[in-house]
Amino acid sequence: MSLRINNNAKIIFVILFLLITSGNLHAQKDPYQTTLQSLCDVLLTTQINGPTDPNFGALVCPSLNPENHPIHSRAAEAVYPFAIAYKLTKEVRYRDAAIKLGNWLIKIQQTEGKNAGGWSESWPDPEQKGWHGTTTDQLISLAGAYAILKPWLSAAEIEKWNQSMSMAADYIVATFPIGNINYNPTGAATLLYTYKVASKPKQRWLIKADSLIHTSTLDHVTSDNFLNGEGKGVDEGYNIAQSIGYIALYGILKEDVRIRQIAANLLKTHALFVYPNGSIDNSWGTRSFKWNYESGTKTAPGVYFSFALLADMDPEFGAAGLKCLDYLNTRAMQDGWIGYGPHAAEHASSSPPCNYSTFARAQSIALAIEYGPKTKIQVKSPSSSQDHNWYKFFPDMKVAVIRTAKMMATVSAYGEIRRYPRESVCRGGSITNLWYDGFGTNGFMQSSSSSSYQRIEELHMPIEKDLLPLTPRVGFTKDTTYYSNIFEADARMNVLKESDHVKVVAAGYMQTIKGVKSNTSYNLTQGFYEGYLTKEFTVTGESQKYSIVEPIVKDKGTTFKLKNDSTVVIKTAASDAEWELSVISSTIPYKITLGANADKYWSPFPGVNAYPVVISFNTVSAAPQTLKIFLGKK
Repeated sequence: MSLRINNNAKIIFVILFLLITSGNLHAQKDPYQTTLQSLCDVLLTTQINGPTDPNFGALVCPSLNPENHPIHSRAAEAVYPFAIAYKLTKEVRYRDAAIKLGNWLIKIQQTEGKNAGGWSESWPDPEQKGWHGTTTDQLISLAGAYAILKPWLSAAEIEKWNQSMSMAADYIVATFPIGNINYNPTGAATLLYTYKVASKPKQRWLIKADSLIHTSTLDHVTSDNFLNGEGKGVDEGYNIAQSIGYIALYGILKEDVRIRQIAANLLKTHALFVYPNGSIDNSWGTRSFKWNYESGTKTAPGVYFSFALLADMDPEFGAAGLKCLDYLNTRAMQDGWIGYGPHAAEHASSSPPCNYSTFARAQSIALAIEYGPKTKIQVKSPSSSQDHNWYKFFPDMKVAVIRTAKMMATVSAYGEIRRYPRESVCRGGSITNLWYDGFGTNGFMQSSSSSSYQRIEELHMPIEKDLLPLTPRVGFTKDTTYYSNIFEADARMNVLKESDHVKVVAAGYMQTIKGVKSNTSYNLTQGFYEGYLTKEFTVTGESQKYSIVEPIVKDKGTTFKLKNDSTVVIKTAASDAEWELSVISSTIPYKITLGANADKYWSPFPGVNAYPVVISFNTVSAAPQTLKIFLGKK
């Protein structure tokens, strides 16, 4: 007996089949690939396509601050993401965009003078006074794209691309090591990569690459498995979003398991600062003045290739990478671009954002796709931040990260200030990052910023009004000069595990932003319990009017209300829950003030608004006085 199906049934069957199969295809689509294509698409909207335009092929930055729609030479790093997008999709628009962009990059390369072969980051740069170290970032992108695009390049273009790559590689050999430590592993991977694809590779590229990775990078791994040398110290953001990834890539290209294991060991330590929502805590690093929650810093490639290239070394890396990628896609986007932080879109100074983060992350994700494990890695283990009730203290740096059932926090007394201005970081044993489960849109309750917003890297930092630090602190003003614990670079700090909480104790002297020491010492004891924390401030020294400033991250709709003389009730628009900041004990009278200079509690890095709760008290002698506060959900 034959089976007959009428036309309506056939139509229904086909529709169901398409729905089921399309759903399966969607579910199986690689999130790295979909993210790469999304970033490439928004970058494509800014490409100059007029053949008569002198910058034909370049990408125009959407930002208006600090410059009005500049053309960044480093935006040409998108040549590699475009090429990978073409390789994945076979869509010629990506291939053509990559070729046009690569040709423009070659056109603007320095051909004479002391920086011949390099590209100035500050472009145009006729006097060659700009920074040329980023030549390594541009070369590795050009070389990576060349390997894919070569079949579609003309004979003249092939010659020009090879000449350009050779000149840039020679520049790296002649000038590196240069700048901060991230340039060393990047330069090593770049030279090795270029050697593999160039038509006339040079042996000296390999010799220099070996020196850059071993002498100039791996010799700087600390006993705690941090990479030292970013600003002559440790920077979580640049390490996890650039240096470790390029150490891993070098190990892959060299087929050197030992180097890959070193990278994995470094990543294991740095991954402790991946927060539960997938953000990266670089509140304490030497270059935190460019702290970006999404990857730890604005201008490095991004954490994605670091985790992906080492995913076969530890199952936790795959989980952490996906968590971070989810943060990028669900919390970091601003009209298709990667923004500076959660509240940046509310500020004209940071909206629209610069395209640096977008093309840099596209580069990282493209490398993740191309050099990550080719077989499916089983992601069985959650990242460390998803586990509860642990802490890690790094006594050499005086930095602690604490995870309880409801909170994750970083406390920093790290005082490394040899390379960058003293005011570029906050320290002194204060909380520099605090995530509280269920608080607001992202969970950020307290954050940190530079103690004084200065455009240390003018190209990358928008022009802003006078801003106040987001970091919690205690201080006083004497003869118009402000002294605080956050300016203390030599504080003592220790961490103790008590029966029901982790206790962090820091002590030092309040200082000015320039480091002038006062006669007033402070002791700050912070207790991290399962669902709340306490802060106990003790000041000893001259009689003064002191202020404890507790900035609380303020999403839209968050309200602050004095319940009584000792308690502030905090409510967010994200839930009906209430949080309280309250004084639970004090040896002296005090007063709580809400919202003083509230408009100054914003910073482009890490891109959040905060609302100040100020607790003021007067001392009448040099005797120690103590005030203790509670912060948590009621």
